[in-house]
Amino acid sequence: MSEQLRTPLKKPIWTLVVLNLADGFLTYWGLLAGAIEEANPLLSGLPPLAVFSVKLLLSACLAAFLFTPLVRLESRVWRYFLLAANFVYAGILSLHVIWIALLYL
Repeated sequence: MSEQLRTPLKKPIWTLVVLNLADGFLTYWGLLAGAIEEANPLLSGLPPLAVFSVKLLLSACLAAFLFTPLVRLESRVWRYFLLAANFVYAGILSLHVIWIALLYL
């Protein structure tokens, strides 16, 4: 029997990809609706489609890590780093939920 490879970082990376995609889509929607402003100083001067494109590219780069040996690392440092990034994105998405609720409810 072949032993299945352990991939302890696969779920945190996938979670980060999905959260980043959701952030990109909701940011694009919010910018088009005029409900929000981009808080990232590196992206704040760009038009909405460019912001979405950059976030989409970042998600693709993050997803590419799933096909590297990184997912098999058993490193607490990487695991905690990804966990922290996921919590930050979850916080950002909660801000999106607030503006959506204020705008549409």
